[in-house]
Amino acid sequence: MDSEIQKWVVYQSRITKPRPLVTRALPYVKEKGVALDLGAGSLHDVELLLKEGFKEVIAVDQTPQFREVSCPPESHFTYVEKRFGDYEFPSEHFDLVSAQLALPFVAPDEFKKLWSQIHNVLKTGGIFTGQFFSVRDDWFGKNDMTFHSEEEVHALAHGFEELVFEEQEYTEEIARKKHWHFFDLILRKK
Repeated sequence: MDSEIQKWVVYQSRITKPRPLVTRALPYVKEKGVALDLGAGSLHDVELLLKEGFKEVIAVDQTPQFREVSCPPESHFTYVEKRFGDYEFPSEHFDLVSAQLALPFVAPDEFKKLWSQIHNVLKTGGIFTGQFFSVRDDWFGKNDMTFHSEEEVHALAHGFEELVFEEQEYTEEIARKKHWHFFDLILRKK
């Protein structure tokens, strides 16, 4: 296994509960039909969505090891082992799309198409929740990642109602010191 993937699997396996922004997004969801979790990681968000009554949850992640980290009941759950750019998105199918700390890891030349697809797969009134890394994040400048200014993030929200827009900025030490700067979003498709 590639050492970077191995580090990511170890990091994800340490996450023991759903991401807070997913929990915060749930009251905004009008219908709990189908949810899409992009970059599903340790699947704790998937478990939460199933427990909260979603009829079906689809998790898309390119790392096969995450299926082994934590696997919720298969009855209403599908794990798709693909890069986001290779996933065939059905039109207006999802009530919720969650991309927790996932979209910044999409290459800039693929991001615009992916963001358009996310907008298109949500039903009218559907909820998007996720983050965009800022140009002040430590990783800014990595060619295979996507970063946005605050103004660019507001522009990406065109066609959505902004329900939550919060800036997060802090430094923490996991394997090494890292300065995080990103925007938390909960959006409703108009």
